Amino acid sequence: MYSSTPTHMQARAQQGHGANTRPVHFIYHVPKCAGRTIDRHLASALPAGSYHRVRRRHGIGRIVTGYDISKLANPKQTQVVSGHHLGLSVDSFFADRLIKRSLLLRDPASHFVSYYNFRMTRYISEGLQPYSIDVAYGAMRRNFITHYILNNFLELSWVRIASLSDQDKYDLANAFLSMFWFVGDYTLCDDLLSALGDRLDISANALLHNGHRDLARGAGWTPLTQEVLPRETVASIQAENRIDQRLWETWREARHETGAVRPLALEDGSSSFFSDEALRLVHQIVRRLQRRWGLFGTGGPVPQRDPAAQV
Repeated sequence: MYSSTPTHMQARAQQGHGANTRPVHFIYHVPKCAGRTIDRHLASALPAGSYHRVRRRHGIGRIVTGYDISKLANPKQTQVVSGHHLGLSVDSFFADRLIKRSLLLRDPASHFVSYYNFRMTRYISEGLQPYSIDVAYGAMRRNFITHYILNNFLELSWVRIASLSDQDKYDLANAFLSMFWFVGDYTLCDDLLSALGDRLDISANALLHNGHRDLARGAGWTPLTQEVLPRETVASIQAENRIDQRLWETWREARHETGAVRPLALEDGSSSFFSDEALRLVHQIVRRLQRRWGLFGTGGPVPQRDPAAQV
């Protein structure tokens, strides 16, 4: 049995509540959820020293924390902190500040397609080979977003996470998000930027980064769209990532009304973290082979040249 209850997580999420100081905004960046667009905009729009991007820690220091905040110049001057590795213990650097947390997420099928496009264009631009959709999906962690929140933001170890039931994971993620200032689908990126612009007195007009056109220009091919996936494939992704699916359905339209959200019931069923991870390892090996030497006749998709990318 795990010791961190949803109530305990809520208490930790509320750390930093100075009423007489300027708030600091924490932007939790889940991969492929419009985070690059937000990051680039805030980094360019805010005054020097007001924006801090938390970096991933490398080396033996990762045993203590997964993030590196050594370049945080002046916490009192900082207005926004963001990153993929924004652990909850970063709160301690802003103990006298009200922390306003924001996060965008997306449904698992859309997230997979976006992640696949990102990976494929990156590898193709490096001269590597395309690999099949089946292998790409098999190599991704099931319930990617929920596990990302638990490990990178709530700082639970993988040993702890592996011991949790699906319901435990869902409850912890919901308890965490219930304390946020803004939560929504990634398509609400403009809404979030508008709200931040009002509070920070900066422009809300941001340039899109990592969009389909960027991907096409980067690798010279037409990115996959969700409409191309067979309906049974989409249904399978939704079923096999039921925690992420329910999390998205619960929070996609929350915006600032996070305190009023009532999590949808998690459908019956269970998953085996260890079995899923073992299968994922096999697909990761196949993926590495395919991107190096090709598809081996597996019938995977072949990137198509995009005329727009040749301009």
